Amino acid sequence: MKRVGLLLTPPVLCLLAACVTPQVAVNPRADFSAIKRVAVLPFSGGRGDLAADMLTQSLIAHGADVVERQRLDSVLKEQSLSASTSFDPSTAKQLGKLLGVDAIFVGTVGESTPQTSYLVSGSDNSIVTNVTRISGSSVHSEGSVLGMPNSQILSTTANVSLVSRMVDVQTGSIMWSASMTYEGFDIPSAMAGIAESFTRSLSPIWPGLYPSK
Repeated sequence: MKRVGLLLTPPVLCLLAACVTPQVAVNPRADFSAIKRVAVLPFSGGRGDLAADMLTQSLIAHGADVVERQRLDSVLKEQSLSASTSFDPSTAKQLGKLLGVDAIFVGTVGESTPQTSYLVSGSDNSIVTNVTRISGSSVHSEGSVLGMPNSQILSTTANVSLVSRMVDVQTGSIMWSASMTYEGFDIPSAMAGIAESFTRSLSPIWPGLYPSK
């Protein structure tokens, strides 16, 4: 990776990336008006439970009727189903009946890179000559280190990529699909930002949600 010289200055070194929106695909034959109650399955991949919880929280905040997590986990366990298989058309209908839902959300955590901090030291003229630029992450300064002249704590932002799909339990068809990569100061905040963007993309087409403000 490229080596760069960096002047130690106290303000933010790099601003967060500009606001981004999810890539969304909608099935034109899907009847969103028929969806009254939904379930959000744990996402596959690292921190999948957290991603599902963040999407659930966002959906509820926008007025959706979502099955409680413990009930969902109990049914999955009783039926020997996993989050990776329960969206299959052959089992989606069964799961819909057991939970009393019209659609289920499934998803994948494609990337989950946590925030990382580095101690960076410079020479007497406050120039750092051996800093590695971190691709794909914003870097900000947390200030100098007490008792260590010409030093700073630098932190990278967390990066998260999520993919989610809304599946009609009657047909097994995908009604809506979205993907997004987002930077946040930690993984929960990045996932929350993506979940909110996903929900906002659904509010204009799904009557079960409050309109986005």
